[in-house]
Amino acid sequence: MDSPVAMDSISVLSPDQAVLHGGRRATFLRMNRGAAIIRYWGDSHAVSVPPGALSLPKSRSRRPPLAAHDEPTSRERAATDNPAA
Repeated sequence: MDSPVAMDSISVLSPDQAVLHGGRRATFLRMNRGAAIIRYWGDSHAVSVPPGALSLPKSRSRRPPLAAHDEPTSRERAATDNPAA
């Protein structure tokens, strides 16, 4: 798994958000008495952990998705749609 991004503030968490705790994937459920309540993926029981022990998974690339190598590009499509140009 990619390295986690450290959290500056617990306020960035929302219910059902994916988080990491000790390298394990989990879902943030809520805050309760200063503790974060999470559920590890594949587990049915919620656990309480210190909020500072949570991190966010590394975000995916912000680059737009690339076309498949066999998919025509916009320029190629324009050339076949308007061959006289």
